[in-house]
Amino acid sequence: MQTARLSLPGVNRQVTLFLIYSALFHIGFLGIPDVILNFYFVSLGYSPETIGLLQSLPRVGGLLTGLPVGLLANRIGARRIISYSTLGVASTFALLAIWPTLPMLGLSRFLLGFFYGANQIATVPLMVTLTDRGHGTHVFSYHNVVSMGATAAGSVIGGFLPQVIAGLFPDYTRIEGLPGPQTPFAYGAALVFAGLVVLSSAIPLHWLGFPTAALRTGIRSVSANVPWTQLMILSVPLLLFGVSGGLTFPFYNLFFRTTFRVSDETVGTILSIGWLAMGLVPLANPWWDRRFGRAWALGITLSIAALAFLGLGFAPTLGLSVAAYAVAASTRNTMQPLFQPLLMDSLPPELHNIASSVGLVLWNIGWFAATAISGTWQVAFGFRFIMLVVAGCVFANAISVVFIFRRRVGRQGKVGLIS
Repeated sequence: MQTARLSLPGVNRQVTLFLIYSALFHIGFLGIPDVILNFYFVSLGYSPETIGLLQSLPRVGGLLTGLPVGLLANRIGARRIISYSTLGVASTFALLAIWPTLPMLGLSRFLLGFFYGANQIATVPLMVTLTDRGHGTHVFSYHNVVSMGATAAGSVIGGFLPQVIAGLFPDYTRIEGLPGPQTPFAYGAALVFAGLVVLSSAIPLHWLGFPTAALRTGIRSVSANVPWTQLMILSVPLLLFGVSGGLTFPFYNLFFRTTFRVSDETVGTILSIGWLAMGLVPLANPWWDRRFGRAWALGITLSIAALAFLGLGFAPTLGLSVAAYAVAASTRNTMQPLFQPLLMDSLPPELHNIASSVGLVLWNIGWFAATAISGTWQVAFGFRFIMLVVAGCVFANAISVVFIFRRRVGRQGKVGLIS
């Protein structure tokens, strides 16, 4: 009895293994590249416009993953989808470093989006399956803490890793007029290291075992009468969420470097602060859920995020900018741990994989469009204008969640749309 009281609500062996997987995956997939990937592109001589296009290509791959993977997950199980996609993600980092020509960089980014899209589609239904009934908000909040905390650790590692590599391989990082840690070799080797970390994350997945009744969605097929229009409407908030993310997340490192002229190590530290905030602030999601309900809780937190993005756009000093960044990114990030259970609980289980796929498609559309244009906007209008647009998108995101989900029924099978 004492052990039960000390355990976290909703955490069992299967959830623990998945959280370990997610921690390792996010260190390699998000944390390390979040700091160095754009700097790697800059070291190769590419312009902001080209970097924006390279950052948009993963969303094209994600779009093509979309619905086919959702249907496939019903047949072979979500764990298999996640395992195969993890191996695919790891391979794309090696491709980045070994063939740094523009076509191969584009192919690598496209494949990254393809494999990561499959991973994301299978993750939410698998987590719902692994989670004890009534603990969805808790487990999604734990997952957010673990993934964002691991990403923060990866950002710190990413800030110092090129310097370490330059010290270990001085003959390969000696380029006239360019510091060793800022050479393509240093950044490329760091990306290969990130890929190895992603590869290691597959080990906990193996311990989950092959798909059984406990690890599948339990659905062999989906009725032909899928309510596509309703699923699209329910997923509209993810479209707006993708737009605000695409305009900011791939470019925070460039924002702080160009605006305040700080070093790679400082950028890594700043980004780690943001990731930690994104992990810790959503810990309050269960309280928000109980106090206001998921839809109104998201309306409140996303509105706070919109105001913080306004502050980020106009902050005159680095300290104020970092503070605004932490508040903006963390309150915006309450979206995922609250919205996914909200969406899943609004639908019968046989629609979970399809709904996850539809949501990912719309998220990818928003992210692709925003990322593709961000580089051009950076040159033409600057980051202040971009932050103003982001603030508007985040506030629209808040309104959309409340409007669509303010009257929601449980998981008995009817979609919770307004009358």
